[in-house]
Amino acid sequence: MENYGSAAGTQGFQGAPPPPPGAGTAPQPGQQWPQLPPPPGGEGTLPQRQPNPKRRKRLIIAGSVAGGLLVLLGVGGYFGYQYMDDTVYSPRVQAEEYLQALVDGELEKALDMAPADSDLDNSLMTDEVYSKVENRISGFEITDIAVDGDKAEVSVDVEQGGESEAMKLSLSKAGTEAVLFKKWKVDAPLGTWSVRYMMDADVTGTAVNGVDFKAPEDGRKLAVMPGDYTFSAPNGTKFVSYGEDEVMNVGLDSQESLMGVGFLPEITDAARDEIKAQTRAHLDACMKSTELLPKGCPNKADGEDPNNFRNIKWSMTREPTYAVIEGDPTAPFSVTAENGQFTLEAEMKQGDDWGMQKGTVELYSMPAKVNIQGEAITMVFGE
Repeated sequence: MENYGSAAGTQGFQGAPPPPPGAGTAPQPGQQWPQLPPPPGGEGTLPQRQPNPKRRKRLIIAGSVAGGLLVLLGVGGYFGYQYMDDTVYSPRVQAEEYLQALVDGELEKALDMAPADSDLDNSLMTDEVYSKVENRISGFEITDIAVDGDKAEVSVDVEQGGESEAMKLSLSKAGTEAVLFKKWKVDAPLGTWSVRYMMDADVTGTAVNGVDFKAPEDGRKLAVMPGDYTFSAPNGTKFVSYGEDEVMNVGLDSQESLMGVGFLPEITDAARDEIKAQTRAHLDACMKSTELLPKGCPNKADGEDPNNFRNIKWSMTREPTYAVIEGDPTAPFSVTAENGQFTLEAEMKQGDDWGMQKGTVELYSMPAKVNIQGEAITMVFGE
């Protein structure tokens, strides 16, 4: 009898075995289907494929690598977070951006990050003014960063004029960025520097570093940043001056109490000349008087009876001078002429006769009030 087991080949044993040759569709009585030989390895079992030791080793190694990668990803995530937290989202970044804006002259950007003191007048805290400030902050170096929860303190050496000053910036948390990281903000500007500006509110021509500005009317001090500021003297008139321009050097260590700019009005040489000219004109008018006691004039023959004099003639032997001509031109002020001398020539009655007499009158002082109004000076002389 033939064996059909091998006919299945590598396709396995599928379906029922074919009938033997010459047989019908069913076995005859007393006959059985031919039996297939048992597969190797045991009777009645399918062949089992034995694992390859080399392949198993490769699978174990691959599994170890995958596990290691997971660990590395976890460790890398931690260090990556730490790196981002220490660099991109560190308070250092905000501090550096703020300080660099000051170095670059971008004061308004710095003020957006840390607003200035609201009690000060911020008329000079603009890019237009600050960009023209000489000797301003030129560099910085961050020396330490201390973070305590939602607060941070950045220590920095700030440079100005070839010297450095150790300073601190305070920052605080202001929400989050990229979900996981703290967002920081500068709580206050690098420092508070101010200049007291003393000037009448109605003056014109006020400027700092060539930039026009209006002096504060409420008496508040002007906020400034370190640097050199040239305050232009306000516009004056022919008779009133506000002196020369003033330069204020604001340093990192400047004491606020010592910083002040004031332009006090003073009379000009033209005003002094005008006062002298008006004094001379007044005396010239007095010299024309034919009275013994002319009203409003210093040439008086006190103690004499006017009825005993006639044909009176005055002259000035020595013109008076002024020791000093000073005063606040914003209000009437006093000046005093002194050391003058006048000569009186007149007929004097002696008994029933009249005779020519000549004498002198000393002028020890002649006060006057001076009032300056714009381009005009008026003077009122004492009796």
